[in-house]
Amino acid sequence: MVNRWIIGLTSGSSGASVEATLLEIEGAGLDLQTRSVQTVQVPIARDLRQLLQRIGGLPTPNFVPIAEKEKSRAGVGEAGEAVQTEVKQVSLLHRLLGETFAAAARHVTDRAGFSAQKIQCLGYPGHTIWHGPEGRFPSTLPVGMAAVVAERTGITTVSDFQSRDMAAGGQGAPVAALVDYLLFRHPEESRIMLHLGGMAGVVFLPAAGRVQEVLGFEAGPCNRFLDGLIAQLTGGRETFDPGGKHAVQGRCIESLLEQWLGVAYLKRRPPKSLPPHGLAEDLILQAVHLAREGRCQLHDLVCTATHFVARSISQSCQRFLPLNRAPCRVLLSGGGVRNGFLWHLLEQQFAPLPLSKTIGIPPEARKSTSAGVLAALTVDGVPANLPSVTGAQGARLLGSITPGSPGNWARCLAWMAAQTAPPTMNDE
Repeated sequence: MVNRWIIGLTSGSSGASVEATLLEIEGAGLDLQTRSVQTVQVPIARDLRQLLQRIGGLPTPNFVPIAEKEKSRAGVGEAGEAVQTEVKQVSLLHRLLGETFAAAARHVTDRAGFSAQKIQCLGYPGHTIWHGPEGRFPSTLPVGMAAVVAERTGITTVSDFQSRDMAAGGQGAPVAALVDYLLFRHPEESRIMLHLGGMAGVVFLPAAGRVQEVLGFEAGPCNRFLDGLIAQLTGGRETFDPGGKHAVQGRCIESLLEQWLGVAYLKRRPPKSLPPHGLAEDLILQAVHLAREGRCQLHDLVCTATHFVARSISQSCQRFLPLNRAPCRVLLSGGGVRNGFLWHLLEQQFAPLPLSKTIGIPPEARKSTSAGVLAALTVDGVPANLPSVTGAQGARLLGSITPGSPGNWARCLAWMAAQTAPPTMNDE
């Protein structure tokens, strides 16, 4: 079978870095097999990170929720100037993030000692600064110019995977559930895939199950909540809880935990995805208010928040996954795997099921690997969203394609033309 090489690009939920993974892919469509060749992390420049935090609504010391910003605008003239300035800043962020992702793509090929001319295409979802899955007109907005990435690398870039699913009536997340099915399913062992990123993503892969039986949803806030809380409570001196060192020194405040576990989103049935703006910030503001009143200490609040993340995940799995087909293993990925205290709490919640990191793909590279595989499926002509997960009205080809150099684009066109009858989900 023909081998090809693809790069996946993603950003961390904290906006601290971007990640690039070089993949070797054998086969095509639903028969493809993937091997991770090289992964690199590239820090986002400080000034750009601050701009991303401000525009993207990431919790920072003394952050003001978007609703409060709107209320503070005085008159029509001032509001117009503010909007104009904000649009300019978003446009600048869009361009500069594109440059940063392009640099990461070049860096991963250099690190692997691999020629960029051999790369078929690049998967690039961008950095989401807005995701609103509810209401009359659901929308999502990733930033990071795909044209810049294609221009700087010469590689055809497949970007913005969520929008097409959302246009088809889906939540736009978890949009990479099919990738999990291709990479991690097992003929005898059911698996729960937990991605501990900004949000806690859940994908259920039944043993020997068909792709139509895959389930998934976003369980609730994860690192966005924990990191934002640390940033607030330490005045920005720390931006995350390394290994859970603060949380492990505290005690869980049961009354506060039960209050948090009562939020409506956690009880809502899938399909569902969580807007990055809203729930996490509300919980952080509650915690900061308690701290300022002297009613709770930092360690206790972070401990309670970590318990909340673990409990919200386990309760969601108990509520919404088919327990009559009990999974045998829980596979974890994302930055949260480095939080030893969170891992310990998840072990308690899921016992006796064993927990382990993702098999075959480094847990920190699951997200960028998914971006690369989504790009491969697009150029293979295979619809990649799963209606059983996102609630879309049907399976769709995902992403927008930006041609690379003339030679690279010609090779992509030739590949796409050769994929006349790829296997589809309906053939399963």
